[in-house]
Amino acid sequence: MNFFKRNKGIIIAVIVFLVVLVFAFQVINIFLSNDEKVLYGNRLDGKADVALTKSNINKIKEAVASETKNCKVDEQGRIINVIITVNDDATLDSAKNIATKVLDGLKPDQKKYYDIQVFLKKDVEAQDFPIIGYKHHTKDNYTFTKDR
Repeated sequence: MNFFKRNKGIIIAVIVFLVVLVFAFQVINIFLSNDEKVLYGNRLDGKADVALTKSNINKIKEAVASETKNCKVDEQGRIINVIITVNDDATLDSAKNIATKVLDGLKPDQKKYYDIQVFLKKDVEAQDFPIIGYKHHTKDNYTFTKDR
């Protein structure tokens, strides 16, 4: 009992420090959570009706296969990202035509739901590449980064 009376200030400081430490840990967990679940709210309503399937992904890859080395398709929310490595002899205009072929693998209702980003690159160093095309779901055509 005598110990507590002599060290009352230190004990109170340690208890306050522990409470602040626990509180800070909880705040850090809330704001810097590694939870991989992305909260989209109601922005993805209707997605089940136009879901991107493996069949769609395969159609996209087949549509561009003859003119490309590699094609990767990734969906995140309402955006479809397509990363295409074009052949080394491809020109800027032919690459833009390849981007329009990506749309051939999608149904009309999918084109009206998803935004599509096409990243066109080459394995070799090229002045005109990489180039990015973006198609908003309300538009019919791509908008490309400024020609270099």
